[in-house]
Amino acid sequence: MPADPTATIARIEDTAVPFEAAVFIRIATTILAGAAGVAAVAVPPGVLRMGLAVAGLFFLFKAVTLSRFPTIPLSRAIAYTLFWPGLDPRPFDMTPRPSPNPDSVVAFGAGKIAIGAALGLAAVRYAPDPLARAWLVLASVLLVFHLGLFDILTGLWRKAGFPVERICPEPWRSASLSEFWGRRWNLAFHAFAREHVYRPLAVRIGREGAAAATFLFSGLAHESVISFPAGGGYGLPTLYFALHGALVLLERRGILRGRRWLTLLAVLGPLPGLFHPEFISTVMIPWIG
Repeated sequence: MPADPTATIARIEDTAVPFEAAVFIRIATTILAGAAGVAAVAVPPGVLRMGLAVAGLFFLFKAVTLSRFPTIPLSRAIAYTLFWPGLDPRPFDMTPRPSPNPDSVVAFGAGKIAIGAALGLAAVRYAPDPLARAWLVLASVLLVFHLGLFDILTGLWRKAGFPVERICPEPWRSASLSEFWGRRWNLAFHAFAREHVYRPLAVRIGREGAAAATFLFSGLAHESVISFPAGGGYGLPTLYFALHGALVLLERRGILRGRRWLTLLAVLGPLPGLFHPEFISTVMIPWIG
């Protein structure tokens, strides 16, 4: 169970600071945490590169989003940066107010963590070969973090009075790729891409061009945390998102009708291109050991 983020808020004076100071705090925290992690445990090179790439991209996005809120209180800037996976600071710039049913969200997240942990442990112990273990552990990681831990943090922040949105609300319910990417999966990245890629470009090149550019941006972001750590497979994550971008545009034009089973097939079918063989062999298998 993660530490209650409200305790952090209570311990830090709730004063506004200039954005430059907040950036310094985030950079220093990142460097210290990274140095401590590297010094504390020896990890395979691919795993280390992935960790650094994910952390670097995450904190870069945090800095960009906070730049629009230059007077956000110090405690909330730190809490948003370190204890919330989302990329929309607006709930932390509001007056806290009660949210409905935070405990049910926490319980739902805890259940998915239990399922994900059981899957991961079973994979490590019983999967017949390294490739099968790698894919099952990858699925368990998504269950534990994206579907489980993120829900727990959502419930805790709502309980503290901050109206944060769930990051991955029941993605299996998606009836179309537009719904999957727009309302069901990784809404943290969706919020960032919408505000900093889609909306600025939509004014200049139109909605369809902006949507295509947003999927391209997503592909490049995933290259940085998948292909770069693996040292290969470049272009395959971008191709995955380019394919989905094209399918979403066909849905919007009414040429392709969304179906739940088709959405599941479109997401999972080309997944070996997103998490390509170089990533599996260089990052996942050495990580599992």
